[in-house]
Amino acid sequence: MIEAYTGASIRAAEQPLLDEGHGDALMRRAARGLARECAAQLRLTSRDGALAGSSAVVLVGPGNNGGDGLWAGSFLRRRGVTVTAVLTGSRAHEAGLDALLAAGGTALRLGENTGEELPAQVSALRTVDVPDVVELMSAADLVVDAILGTGASGGLRGAAADLVEAFTGRDRSGPAVEGRGAPRIVACDLVSGLDADTGEAPEPLLRADATVTFGAAKTAHVVAPGEQAGGALTVVPIGIEDLLGAPAVHRVQGEDVLAAWPRPGATDTKYTRGVLGVVAGAPSYPGAAIMCTQAAVQAGAGMVRFLGDSTARAMVLARSPEVVCSDEQPWDVHVQAWLAGPGVVGDESQAARVQAVIEAEEPAVLDAGALDAAARSVADGPLGAHKVLTPHAGELSQIFEWLAGFGLARATVERTEIEANPLHWAREAARLTGATVLLKGATTVVASPVAGDAASSAGEDCLCLSVGGASPWLATAGSGDTLAGILGTVLAHVAEHPDALADLGPWARGEGRWAAAAALGAGLHALASRAGGEGPVPPSVLAEHVRAVLTRP
Repeated sequence: MIEAYTGASIRAAEQPLLDEGHGDALMRRAARGLARECAAQLRLTSRDGALAGSSAVVLVGPGNNGGDGLWAGSFLRRRGVTVTAVLTGSRAHEAGLDALLAAGGTALRLGENTGEELPAQVSALRTVDVPDVVELMSAADLVVDAILGTGASGGLRGAAADLVEAFTGRDRSGPAVEGRGAPRIVACDLVSGLDADTGEAPEPLLRADATVTFGAAKTAHVVAPGEQAGGALTVVPIGIEDLLGAPAVHRVQGEDVLAAWPRPGATDTKYTRGVLGVVAGAPSYPGAAIMCTQAAVQAGAGMVRFLGDSTARAMVLARSPEVVCSDEQPWDVHVQAWLAGPGVVGDESQAARVQAVIEAEEPAVLDAGALDAAARSVADGPLGAHKVLTPHAGELSQIFEWLAGFGLARATVERTEIEANPLHWAREAARLTGATVLLKGATTVVASPVAGDAASSAGEDCLCLSVGGASPWLATAGSGDTLAGILGTVLAHVAEHPDALADLGPWARGEGRWAAAAALGAGLHALASRAGGEGPVPPSVLAEHVRAVLTRP
């Protein structure tokens, strides 16, 4: 589990140590951790794994982030790396710059000398323009982005923005330098310009191969689009860890999924393992019923009960004969949880069953064709955290449009807005509907309207989780049906065993257990997407991979 925090939480944890005069020690610890990761990245570019003879360019901002970069540069220089620091502003961390120069590094200043009054340290440096720095960066083995840190907002501006834009858009058609590929990019704390609290990523961005952050992960590291910009994440302890409060986001990882996934005990029966009722499929989309029921079986449901017409029932039984099929109504059968909506389009009988599931007391996964009915039901009151909505960004945009019809949301929230800040809009949807919202995307976000101890430190009564690691090959028709079946399985188990996921943390108890279950389901889906190697993952095969993941020794 990775706990991610807001920038304000990190600064609050640091402040007592800064007040006691430990600022230099914190920076040195951070810089040494940054230097270690930089050395590891340099070895990836070296034929013999040696650091001596390699080169690094450090892009330096005016604050403590720049100081971390300068100190790290001094440590690299002492290990034989040729280090050039480029100051992107009119100021620099004095001790860090002195350390780099004392170690034999070089420092330059980006921009023309306009005659403004500069610190003596900076005014003595040679100025260079954007094309010169782009050439330096292109020729280096490593570029360290230490321009902006956690406290910045609004993206890159001025000369730093011009530099990043020129470097990322440079012409690569010229002759390559023999034996040299593109430089490795390491971000100090976070990619400059990212919003630490939301993950928003305004261009231009210097996307990194790796990010080294300090004390704890920030929200931007574990949600889209920030996660996709930062590469592999390393968290360096610096001594503030015991002073941190409640995290803003809990990141559920693959090992958490495998450790917490419900597994039967010796005395369990098919009923105590969880009975899942499924309302899915219609004459237009019968395959959805097959895929979600198959996924539920493979994920370990104690029993799957499918409600649908004779054609859909025959197709489901042909693939999964263990599914109990009937044409009954939801109020006629006993289940621990429901899954409703996949492939339910243009069929009045299935639509009526979906509405019955929404109104039922049992927890439910409401997917695809159930989302519109769920949103309209909010007019009668909150759905409850035990109802899990599973939209992608386009579907969430539509949900907001339906909610706007009741005066509960603004008229238009475009898909692009949601993709630019999924964490915010998932929280907003959870707040407006009262449901747990699983927003699918490059990084899946789960938001649940849970107040009290389970709520995040982001100033909102909302429990927020994220899940990553899924193969991009999952972006295919039917993948969501498979996810829905997995989610329904774990929801049914948790309904029967309310404390089943308590080991994940105190936030996974009570009403928080529904969000925990949703995150586990998304995590298993992600693991299954890579179980057969990197390549196309047809949903029918994906369900089989689910079982393979759960049966690993």
